[in-house]
Amino acid sequence: MTHLRTLAAGLGVCVAIGVISCGNGPPGGGPTGSAVCNGSAAVSSLGTATAPNTIQATDNLVFVPDSSNVAVGDIVEFKNTGSVVHTVTFQDNNDGCLTDNTLAPGATWQVKFTQPGTYNYLCTIHAPNMKGVIKVTGSAAATTSAGATPSASGTPSPAA
Repeated sequence: MTHLRTLAAGLGVCVAIGVISCGNGPPGGGPTGSAVCNGSAAVSSLGTATAPNTIQATDNLVFVPDSSNVAVGDIVEFKNTGSVVHTVTFQDNNDGCLTDNTLAPGATWQVKFTQPGTYNYLCTIHAPNMKGVIKVTGSAAATTSAGATPSASGTPSPAA
């Protein structure tokens, strides 16, 4: 009986260590080193996104639409129209600088794309099914001055 208690305690410790060491941490993590950001992010300070560039995060745990086509320099607004918290986490192309930490119910968060490419994103809370893609076309030269590097700023907050 003593051996079973020792075994159970040992397994409990192993599970606890595994859970702690495998935690997600904050989504995105941001850029590291000299990574170039492919856009800028802010809370409703980049301009007003028009209806075709608005992506809704819903209570159905999907982004609507889940696929968008925009031009370099366009602003895409993510809006949480549901009642649960979501994230918008870009997955590749040094896009961590575009990632938000949380998108609270009613909040909006905007991204201005300064480089062409395909941008995959997801909600880390409701992954792997809550995901989408934005295809950005056009030339980056028209929207950024030579040597300028766009920066990310802001924290999602409830819409006014």
